[in-house]
Order: sequence, then structure tokens, then C-alpha cells
Amino acid sequence: MSGTSPPVIETHGTDQSIVTAVVRAVAAAEGQPARTLPPLAHTINPGALTACIADSNTDGHVAFDYSGHRVVVDTDGTVTVDG
Repeated sequence: MSGTSPPVIETHGTDQSIVTAVVRAVAAAEGQPARTLPPLAHTINPGALTACIADSNTDGHVAFDYSGHRVVVDTDGTVTVDG
């Protein structure tokens, strides 16, 4: 599609939490520092998000809107942000 930015994809690794990966990916999509974003907890419960992803033994994803972006977090730790 013209006029839309490509999605930002970040992979959650052992060096960062899934919450950090989400915030960093959205900040990258906006081209802004992470500290300028609203608290993630105003959109989704960070503990519940972590539990859904970290404790999952099946393939799946959690999708939600955050700071004007659609965020999809797969159970493999991949975070995709549609810009």
C-alpha cells in the first residue's frame, strides 16, 4: 500500500522483557524515544501480556492497539507493529 510505513518487527530476546520489546518496537515505528510513549499499562496489563507470551505452550498471538499502532506479539516473542 502506498502512503503507509512498513511494519516494524522486533524479536524479544533473553536480554529484554516482552514489554520492553513492545515499547521499543512502537518507539521505532514512531521514530521517537521510548520515554515519549504513554505507559503501556494504560493500554494492556503488562503482567498479563508477559504471562500470555512467556507461559504459552502453543502457537498464537496477542494483538492490541497502542499509541495509534496495531501491535501483534507472537508466542515466539516476535513483536510486529503496523505503522
